[in-house]
Amino acid sequence: MNCKLRITKNDLRSVYMKCIKCGRTKSGKKKFFICEDCRKFSEIILQIAEETESEISSAESLDIETHDIFRLLTDIGFTTTLNPHTAIFHNLSSVLLDKALRDQSEVSEEELNKEIRTTKSWTDALELFEDAELIEVKTERYKRILIPTKRIEKIAKEFYMDGALSDQVDKRSAHFCSGYVMLQLLKKVAEMKEITDKESLPYGQRPRTLWTIAMFLWINAFEKNEGFDEEQFRKFVGKRGIPTSTWSRIIRGLETVDSRATQGMIKQMGFKSGIRTFKYEDYVPRVMERLRERGRMR
Repeated sequence: MNCKLRITKNDLRSVYMKCIKCGRTKSGKKKFFICEDCRKFSEIILQIAEETESEISSAESLDIETHDIFRLLTDIGFTTTLNPHTAIFHNLSSVLLDKALRDQSEVSEEELNKEIRTTKSWTDALELFEDAELIEVKTERYKRILIPTKRIEKIAKEFYMDGALSDQVDKRSAHFCSGYVMLQLLKKVAEMKEITDKESLPYGQRPRTLWTIAMFLWINAFEKNEGFDEEQFRKFVGKRGIPTSTWSRIIRGLETVDSRATQGMIKQMGFKSGIRTFKYEDYVPRVMERLRERGRMR
């Protein structure tokens, strides 16, 4: 008995595929894919992670302002404070830096709950801080105890200024720690190959907003652009479903380019044909050139 396979128009109809990393959609034959921007950004993230670990291992100090790669992480760390899903990274960094500066050898989970109000589970956040080697975690009587490492103590002491830390310096140091923790999270996304890999991410979710914001800012600089305008930014994040309220907060954060700013990625803001324009600080293209060179040497 001969059976012929019948192909209907419905079988040939395209479906909407979704990028497993940024959420961008396009027509195609599969349910999920990885878009070209995310492929490129994944390579950049892995290079940044490699460069960062090399600097941390070899640097005599962890002074943010004298290490371009540290500045890059600090200046992306400000986005964690603007995102309610990852504000826990910045808040936990602030508490741990304060404890380390005061030479407090342990921080109980009870202390954390008193100092930080969050609806998020501590488990996933603490795992990322352990990955960054900023803490060790032990359990006593079913309660977790956080032990600040020499690494976070070193970071805290870099900001010691013969007295209490100013609010500005405190924010800057916390941004570095949260940016470094965020790098651990971005690295996990960069290593994703299939949609099922999402299950291994903290909270079982992709950090879509952070991934997309960092992807735009860093890929744009990596491609040798001196800056960007708000319309370019809006189109890029809009294609990935980032709501207006979210990207508007990021734009407002990037607008702060004076000496009191807690981010230093943008050195100049202006207007062209009524559209806001942003120009990168000089260190950003230096970092990207070094990453391009590292890529060529591989």
